[in-house]
Amino acid sequence: MRSIVAVLLLLFCYGLKASNEVSLAVVTEEWRPFNYTDDSGVIVGRSTTKVKAILDSLGYKYDIRSYPWTRAMSMAENDANTLIYSIFRTPEREHKYQWVCPLMAPVKVYLFYLSERDDINVTSLEDAKNYTISVGRNAQSHETLVEKGFVEGQHLDVSADPNAELRKFLAGRVDFLVQSEWEMSESLKRVKRDYSDVVRSLEVANVSDRTACMAFSKTTDKQIVNRVQIALEQYNKKFGLK
Repeated sequence: MRSIVAVLLLLFCYGLKASNEVSLAVVTEEWRPFNYTDDSGVIVGRSTTKVKAILDSLGYKYDIRSYPWTRAMSMAENDANTLIYSIFRTPEREHKYQWVCPLMAPVKVYLFYLSERDDINVTSLEDAKNYTISVGRNAQSHETLVEKGFVEGQHLDVSADPNAELRKFLAGRVDFLVQSEWEMSESLKRVKRDYSDVVRSLEVANVSDRTACMAFSKTTDKQIVNRVQIALEQYNKKFGLK
């Protein structure tokens, strides 16, 4: 009996040591209020707080960095021990990562246009093909609009820089900008504009129905992925899915 206890204790201690020795590269993008860099250069946000709490509870060492979304996805797809968040789980992305879900509740995103524009009239996404939409490269809204027949360079102005998207939109160089309501509100505050300067138009369907997750590179140890999944489930059960 004592020998069994000794073996179990040894395995437990080894498990803790293994967790402490693991170092994860964590990548994300600028997407308020979920993950973004604050004025002091620290990556914060609702999702960031959750990710950090989960990794801290498991004793993993990690470093969180923000990149353009395309680069972040490439790193998570190709580099070992790399975690990306907040990433929507889609059929096209399914085989590229090891998924840990759900990280957050579904987020509704919309087409916004400037309130000063009296020439915009849309009742469906099909109508929006008569205009130019600014969208983040490889964002879920970008992929969804492409699936619905929107063409880059014709209907879509695609950028890897969220700030450039906003500047083009406010300058009238594009007709619509795709964002959540909270994201739009915060974006306008940063440039000292009022929310009344824009109009919320159509919801970008399917995006709001998708699940936002964490995802690990395929080469990351499956045991790490399983531990994080269990910790996420425990977190959601205790604090709710927000």
